[in-house]
Amino acid sequence: MKRLLITASAAALMLGAAACSKTETNAQTAEAPATETTQTASNSADAMYGGEVMDASANDEMGAKKDVTRIAYVPATGEMMASDLIDEDVYDANGEEIGEIADIMISGDDTQPTLIIRDGVAGALHPVTFDQATITWDEEKEPIATLTVTDETLDSMPEFEQEGLNDYRLASELMGTNASLAFNDKEVRITDFIMAKDGTLKYAVVADGVVDALTSDRYLVNPDVITIAQGDSDGEIVLDLTSEEYADAPGIELTDD
Repeated sequence: MKRLLITASAAALMLGAAACSKTETNAQTAEAPATETTQTASNSADAMYGGEVMDASANDEMGAKKDVTRIAYVPATGEMMASDLIDEDVYDANGEEIGEIADIMISGDDTQPTLIIRDGVAGALHPVTFDQATITWDEEKEPIATLTVTDETLDSMPEFEQEGLNDYRLASELMGTNASLAFNDKEVRITDFIMAKDGTLKYAVVADGVVDALTSDRYLVNPDVITIAQGDSDGEIVLDLTSEEYADAPGIELTDD
């Protein structure tokens, strides 16, 4: 099975290179997840995604669970979850509400990180780069995007056209999808992305399988390892990393504010 790495040279199916940063915190030996709980979500850029390492596990090359030690990741100021930004209101340069963020297009070879703005309630979609927007947070710590252009200028900008049902340029098309681990073909689920204010992807947020996607435990991997398998796999998503790299992935635990 041939795998096509999503890098700057893979034009239509690209993920921006991410600079991985680990914050040193207390760590402890992790064990396999105990029980299923309802997934919670963070709505704050300053939220703590767990100050201690949660119970965690990883699959080895044979697919068996093994205990791992993970560093708990603490987001830097201004970092946010992609899911917190999608569906949020957008304001123009005059402070008028003009629509919402319908999606986020991930940076690639000749593209910058881009907000896909829906003009009005059910209007057209327009791509607006992150350098044409300012991200701030309201009193409830919800992200707000203010554009440097007016509503009239937005109307005149080119419309965004999606490239098929699985347009993996878009964050929402990857979030919620399953991906196979290259070292044992077991599946994990991509649930979100951690982003900087300029739209740069810092980490892909994954759950260790479909069952663990129902819990609050998450692991963070470099978005560069996300690949699209070609050939007879029909576009299967693969995380091209080793068992050691997966075991070393930082952990977070999503919490309510």
